[in-house]
Amino acid sequence: MRFIIGPVLALGLSAALAPARAAEITVALSAAPTSSDPHFHDLGPNNALMHQLYGTLVRTDATLHPVPDLALSWKLLDDHTWSFSLDPDAKFSDGTPFTANDVVFSLCRTIRGVGPTHSFTSVPLAMATVETPDAHTVILHTRQPEPLMPIQLAGFAIISAHAAGAGHIDFNPDNQCGLVNLPPSSAFDTLKLSVGTGRYRLARYTSGDTIVMEPNQYHHGAPARWSRVTFKAVPNSGARVAGLLSGDFDLIENPSAQDLPALKAHGGLAWTVTPSNRLIFLQPDIGRDKTPLVQTADGRNPLQDPRVRQALSLAIDRQAITTRLMEGLATPADQFVPPPLFGFLPNPPKLGYDPARARALLAEAGYPNGFALTLSATNNRYIDDSQVAQAIGQYLTRIGIKTTVDAMTQTVFFPRRTKREFSLSMGGWGYGTGEASNLLRYFVVGPLPARGLGRSNYGGYHSAAFDAVFTKAIDEMNDERRRDELYQAQTIALHDNALIPLYWETSLWAYKDRYSFTGRMDQRTDVDGLKPKAN
Repeated sequence: MRFIIGPVLALGLSAALAPARAAEITVALSAAPTSSDPHFHDLGPNNALMHQLYGTLVRTDATLHPVPDLALSWKLLDDHTWSFSLDPDAKFSDGTPFTANDVVFSLCRTIRGVGPTHSFTSVPLAMATVETPDAHTVILHTRQPEPLMPIQLAGFAIISAHAAGAGHIDFNPDNQCGLVNLPPSSAFDTLKLSVGTGRYRLARYTSGDTIVMEPNQYHHGAPARWSRVTFKAVPNSGARVAGLLSGDFDLIENPSAQDLPALKAHGGLAWTVTPSNRLIFLQPDIGRDKTPLVQTADGRNPLQDPRVRQALSLAIDRQAITTRLMEGLATPADQFVPPPLFGFLPNPPKLGYDPARARALLAEAGYPNGFALTLSATNNRYIDDSQVAQAIGQYLTRIGIKTTVDAMTQTVFFPRRTKREFSLSMGGWGYGTGEASNLLRYFVVGPLPARGLGRSNYGGYHSAAFDAVFTKAIDEMNDERRRDELYQAQTIALHDNALIPLYWETSLWAYKDRYSFTGRMDQRTDVDGLKPKAN
């Protein structure tokens, strides 16, 4: 039995001083990370922080193309085997070397799940065995063919085995590699285990409020641009804009479209607009005969009827929401995957606005007088999320579905959604892998715990036809066959309204005009994307 005896003290500072860096900056976040533990929750704000502090074997560039990070190269040995050659010069922020043992430790730590949703189990659960023939080589033997393994690893943080007090580890998923007393997430928030290989190291973490990063002097690669970065969580868009106007913030996330005239009139400010791949969608509770936040005369769950779900989709004017409410900073969605990501449908079915047809479908389903439901949404996670939820509530009410909108903070919403307390919720998903299977493997496929699939299928959707073709697709090594199978899977899910696509967000950042800023398709705020302009 192998024991983790607790975190070790960081090494003293002995390396040479880093080159001179630009000044300190303060960044206003639209939503705070829920933990500094990189394995806690696969959530946009958490992932953005993770990528500043930790390395991954593979990372993605601003357009989601895979590039080397802690692995300098990789190759497919056979359909079940990937080999990764690791960077021999990489070090953690405490000065200790990064080795293959840290990869094994990270896989072992997450295999039974960390955090409220066990978000990162799919990678370790895909492994049959893991070999480490030397300190700088990792060979992953997968249970099924995994054509997307390198890009799936782009979202999987590597943490330090040494910082957790672990010695040599052999991959043995049956007993979590013999590890006991695994480090809790709170140990990262208190900095005891916040030891990564990223450009920055964590200097202070106050949950829901302030995060401070400083350069990681041991980072092997392009140095950190800033001498100190302070993140402030400011959920209210107006408050973020006010802070930028007053000079308190150098960069802010997600000002609303309505704020742009004020920014322009003020002067001395600039903004960057970047198309994103984040889909905003409705997730209906399909799997339960009774659902908690719907009231019908007979007590049944009307969302189980495909005609009702089709009525929900037809009731919503996506074009009006994106052009009027969001002033063009979103694009109506007619499928789950935006072009040009791999697997997008070239000729998707048109998701039109037809309230008369929606009312007729409700009548056909046995609800001529409609019913009542609650639409659950966030009010500080997505761009204009609360306002959009209110607009959708009005559209549904017009066809006879008396809708109450309950918009709450993300820290309340996500735990409640995990407990399946909602009947109809509004959520979002950004494609970290740049490929169609990404959303479907979490939110649509029937739960397959042994493979870590379907962990976010909170609506309980199940289709044998979808599951059969989708699981075949994610195991298919041939790109053309995989694309065809993903077409089939998406067509089934769209027809069933397993999720109801609404629109793709466009990302917006505003900043002092003495800087330039490069946005990312995945909406991640990379502080080193902010650059001082040349004098």
